[in-house]
Amino acid sequence: MGTLGCVSDMLQRDKENRALRKIGRERMKETRRRLLEVSASSPSSHLSLEQLEDIRKNTLEKEELERKKLNRAFLVIGCIVLAGLLFLCLFITCQLT
Repeated sequence: MGTLGCVSDMLQRDKENRALRKIGRERMKETRRRLLEVSASSPSSHLSLEQLEDIRKNTLEKEELERKKLNRAFLVIGCIVLAGLLFLCLFITCQLT
């Protein structure tokens, strides 16, 4: 009698797994269809080599400018923290004397 429950559980799990595989296949088909629609509707590149080089150059310049701004921001924040620590040390020293 004990194996009957195990067999029915196994059959139930097998039935559920079949349903999940079917749902997964349908989801994959839908995803593939959407990707094909997007790739079909996207325009092909008609940019010349000069235009691509200009885009690349502008991108590199923008990245360099952003890097410089970030470095400046870190420098300013570091100076403010350092000044605050110095002020705190002077305040503590004045309180001890």
